[in-house]
Amino acid sequence: MKKLVLVGLLMMAGFPAVVRADEGPGCATTLADCYRAAARIDSFWYRWAAGIDCELDFIECSRRKIMGR
Repeated sequence: MKKLVLVGLLMMAGFPAVVRADEGPGCATTLADCYRAAARIDSFWYRWAAGIDCELDFIECSRRKIMGR
């Protein structure tokens, strides 16, 4: 597991993301806002699904920042 984390960190260091200031908040800020919105949902299963959706959006956002697409 430690090797996987190390490889991930090395890959991120090798592919720096170019982020323009006018692109809005970062991926972590967007994730936190999404989690806040998901936490307000009353149904356990809908709240859980919204949380999973937040994580998938975070992964996509991170991929776009790293890969530049």
